[in-house]
Order: sequence, then structure tokens, then C-alpha cells
Amino acid sequence: MSAASPIPNKTLAVRGLTKRMGERVLWSGLNLEFLPGQMTALTGQSGCGKTTLLNVLGLLERPTGGVVTYGTRVLTDGSPRTRRLMHRNVMGFMFQNYALVEQWTVAQNLQLALRCVGVAASERRRLIRRALHVVHLDGYDKRLVYTLSGGEQQRVAIARIVIRSPRIVLADEPTAALDADNRTVVMHHLRRFADDGAIVIYTTHNEEDAADADRIIKL
Repeated sequence: MSAASPIPNKTLAVRGLTKRMGERVLWSGLNLEFLPGQMTALTGQSGCGKTTLLNVLGLLERPTGGVVTYGTRVLTDGSPRTRRLMHRNVMGFMFQNYALVEQWTVAQNLQLALRCVGVAASERRRLIRRALHVVHLDGYDKRLVYTLSGGEQQRVAIARIVIRSPRIVLADEPTAALDADNRTVVMHHLRRFADDGAIVIYTTHNEEDAADADRIIKL
């Protein structure tokens, strides 16, 4: 059960996308489409702009030129309301550093995600239990995040996505520094999000991770 209201599947697209960092052009004139139910891996050498492209798609950075659209909605119009609605109702993120509050418990971190989408307090506990069960962290709700391994923290980050069921999942090097078992868990859940109809886009230096994608874009 999703914490957010059902949202129709739409295509995420970029047209003529350009990004400059000072005098350096990371990429210019990109035209790409990302489809519901599809996993896309962004690959390339360090510094080629993989994470920057992910941030532009996630409205965390603005492009130098071009547009990002979701369905018929233009996302790169600079509107705080557009960014807020997309982050609240449509997008879910996995960051390299997990983006968790280390001094909080697992449950407190997940409750924050649910409060942001307006889930009633009475419903949060059930959704948190369900999400932790999905990522095989039953009974971890009272554990402090800083006591968890990197793999366990990444599973909490996955649980944060599970409880919201976003239509777009953006993951930056989601298996970096994880062992083989936790890498398998993370890639399994990314595939599961795609199988449920989400657009899944992730950056990676790992050839095995890239091979799990339906499509590879080399920048």
C-alpha cells in the first residue's frame, strides 16, 4: 500500500539538456526519454557528469540549458511549487551517503519521510513495519542509525522509498562500498521498483550493476 496518492505512469524526458561547470561543458544537447517500468544505468568516467545529470533530473540542480519534462509538465521552470510537488508525490532518492539522520532511530528516519507526504500518525507505524519487513530489517525500528552497517543503512534508505512508492526512483552509486550480498539486495529492490511501474535511474561505476539495467547510457 502506497503512502502517497496513486499517480499515473508518465515518461520522464530531457530535451536539449546542457550543463556547464564554469568553462567546462559536462554535456550538451542531451535528448533522452526514461520510461515507466524501465531501469536505466548512467555510466562513464569519474567527472563526466553522471551525478550531476541525476541531480538535474531530480530537480536538485538546474541545467544551463534545455528542459526536463514529466508527462506534459515542464519541471525545469524554476518553480518552487513544481519542485516541492515532485519531491513529495513523485520522486524517491537513494544517495551515496544514505542521507539518514545518524543520531535518530530507524523509525524516526522513516517517520520523517511519512510526515513529509502527510500520512497520519496512526498509519505510520504500520507502514514502517511493513517497509522494514520488505527489506529484511524486522525489529530494527528502535535501532540507532549510526550503529548499523553500511548495507543496513542502505536498506533503511530503500525502506524509505518502499513506504512512499514513488513513480521515479533516482539512485546515485547505490551499491558503492557494499559487499556482494548487500549489492544483490539493493539491485533486487531497484528491479522490484521498476517491475511495479516506476522509472528507475541509477549511476554506477560497477559493470555488474550496469548489466542489471534494461538500458545503459554512457556519458
